[in-house]
Order: sequence, then C-alpha cells, then structure tokens
Amino acid sequence: MKTLAIALAYLAAAEGGAPTTAQFQQALADACPTPRQPTRNIRCAVEDQGSVQYRCTFEAQGANGAWAGATAILQRAEGQWVWIDGPTRCDDENPELN
Repeated sequence: MKTLAIALAYLAAAEGGAPTTAQFQQALADACPTPRQPTRNIRCAVEDQGSVQYRCTFEAQGANGAWAGATAILQRAEGQWVWIDGPTRCDDENPELN
C-alpha cells in the first residue's frame, strides 16, 4: 500500500512538472518537423505561479552551425506538450535561426 501511494505521488508530480528535454524536443519537432533543429541547455520553469505555461530557455543551432540563445513557451494540452511561442527554423521572423 505504501509503495502504491509513493508511485501515485511520483506520477502526480511528473504530470504537473516542467517538460523534460525529450518532451521539449518533441514539441519543437511537432511545431517545425523539418529541418531538424538541434538544441541544448534546455531549462523550463513555470511562467507565473498557477500558470499552465512554461517558459523554456535554450540554445538552438542555426543552419550556419552557430548556436543562439532563445526562449519558448510550452503548455501541456491533451496529455502532450505543445509549442505555443518561440523561434523555430520554420519561422521566417527569426533569420538568425534559418
């Protein structure tokens, strides 16, 4: 019984926590499937107490191979993380990442 309670507490914490690196990369890939955009140094934290959106800072590698700092907003929707806002290689407004 104690093991079940610990497992349920762990699951609840995991559901309410920030996106993992893999979840962040999946949300980015869903937002911009090609070309693949390498990322590193991903850190996500809740934007405001009580908010469902997470602000993620990261470095993205541009087409020229240079790394640039960026920020994105992710939100959990229907059990998965969704890219709400932030630069991608599919975004013409951020040529430094193209």
